[in-house]
Amino acid sequence: MKLGVFAIAVGLAAGPLPALAQSEDPAILDRACKRGESMPCANLAVLYKHGRNVSRDYPKALTLFVKACEGGVNFACGNVGEMTFRGQGVMANQANGAALIKGACRRGDSWSCETARRLGLKMSKKAPA
Repeated sequence: MKLGVFAIAVGLAAGPLPALAQSEDPAILDRACKRGESMPCANLAVLYKHGRNVSRDYPKALTLFVKACEGGVNFACGNVGEMTFRGQGVMANQANGAALIKGACRRGDSWSCETARRLGLKMSKKAPA
């Protein structure tokens, strides 16, 4: 058990992954995503967005984040928003991107709240700290 906690801590320290990855093997995540599991889709999207274990591919990352968001993964919705805001894999649209980020934050996703703060987006008082 201690080794597992250590491995998670090391993995989290290695980079800005907002999800707790079940695996960083793209083939494993892809199979699970194709079976309809939303979190593996989100984790695979993170790999494509950051070019970890795969070539960076913003359009593919965005498609996977949308699928995960539709499956209820809030941080994936925030990532769709950030990518839309920045024009990564899609034409930039700051208003729509901001709305997606804020929505994910309001639903309790701390990564999306931090992204909103980094981008200077004004949040209502209902947003988590």
